[in-house]
Amino acid sequence: MIQPFPHQIVGAQFLAKRQAALLADAPRVGKTGTAIMAADMVGAIRVLVVTTASGRAVWRRAWRDWSCYARTVNVVESGPKDHYDVTVFSWAGVSKASNRAWCMAQKFDLAILDESHYGKNFEAARTRAVYGEIRDDGAFYANSSAATRGAARVWCLTGTPIPNGNNDLWPMLRVLKPEGLRATANAPDVTKYNDFLYRYCKVGYKKISNFHKIPVVLGGKNEEELKARIGDFMLLRTQQDVGIHPPIYETMPLMVSAAVRAKADALVDTKAVLEAAEAGREMEMHISPLRRFTGSIKADALIEALKEEFDCGLDKVVVMAWHTDVIKKLYEGLFQFGPVVVDGGTNAYAREQNQKAFATVPQCKVFIGQVLAAGEAIDLSAAAELIFCETSTVPSHMKQASLRITNHTQKRQARVRVAVLEGSIDEKIETILLNKWASIKQVLSA
Repeated sequence: MIQPFPHQIVGAQFLAKRQAALLADAPRVGKTGTAIMAADMVGAIRVLVVTTASGRAVWRRAWRDWSCYARTVNVVESGPKDHYDVTVFSWAGVSKASNRAWCMAQKFDLAILDESHYGKNFEAARTRAVYGEIRDDGAFYANSSAATRGAARVWCLTGTPIPNGNNDLWPMLRVLKPEGLRATANAPDVTKYNDFLYRYCKVGYKKISNFHKIPVVLGGKNEEELKARIGDFMLLRTQQDVGIHPPIYETMPLMVSAAVRAKADALVDTKAVLEAAEAGREMEMHISPLRRFTGSIKADALIEALKEEFDCGLDKVVVMAWHTDVIKKLYEGLFQFGPVVVDGGTNAYAREQNQKAFATVPQCKVFIGQVLAAGEAIDLSAAAELIFCETSTVPSHMKQASLRITNHTQKRQARVRVAVLEGSIDEKIETILLNKWASIKQVLSA
């Protein structure tokens, strides 16, 4: 069994005292081990774990490493599901009708919802499968849940409890802490989704057609009131709180020709895009052509820059990108440094092997990851340098990915850089976005 850190013991005690809870510690603080120790504390024998596809292998290994009990663990892909102490599903897997029905027929001592922000929207099949069905905007809740129907305890784990807006919390609170949404002397009833949305979010509207607009969350409001509703349901510690040094964030200017800068600047409405970036409004559709163009250009320039940095003593580096063609270009351009890749097409076994190679093989100097696929449930702290060749406009994606190179064993100062085309609109946009996600503070943090 791995020796836990003091903050993990405190976290395990927090979970063990509650039937329903949210452990919202930052990435790399050690939520997986904490939850397993808590499971031991409450004597949970039959356990359901719902996690990401890439996280399944992590949980299979973690029960062996962290539990003082010799539980049998089954990672469900296909085939029989009975006769195991711990059953691990992906969020997509538990959404399948047969798997959901099987879960609903079981009696679990504990359900652990890992990366619980995946259940942030009841319009998604995975959210309905895990939490159950709602009607009338949330006024009615039917416990047809794969996770909560037959579980004595339900614990949620996520380092990004609010991926996009305060409304992301509503499904979890509606099911696991419904009393927190009811009217009090100081706050109205927000049991219905739209009441919650307009109470705790600044909302604008996005035009879909001449006859249809949809609400878009632009920011939060009434945060202190929302924190009071959440109360002791949640425990959140930052990396700094537990002694992990946060990364340094900065841009990495790449020199390109005046012609390239001019072409990049011509792809967007500069004024509109910068205003949207500053205000935190949806901007993906506006900058998609720019990102497609600059990704390949930045990959070429970054390859040359990294070759020089390796010549100057760089040992290992993590490079994050978005598009598959950019990832391919980076892999081919940095082939001499033994790169490994984790993207959306990497299966769980290959993901684990590539992570292991990066951590243990000296000749494997480069880890290339797709921002979403390699942004969760992976330890890349063999490197102290991470560079985004391409970024996401969603702050939580960037924050999650950037913390992959930090943990308790990281003895060096971690640095996260965002590659930008010097002097172009790309540099201005990425600088604004970097400042936002590098300093992001969720409503749940103090």
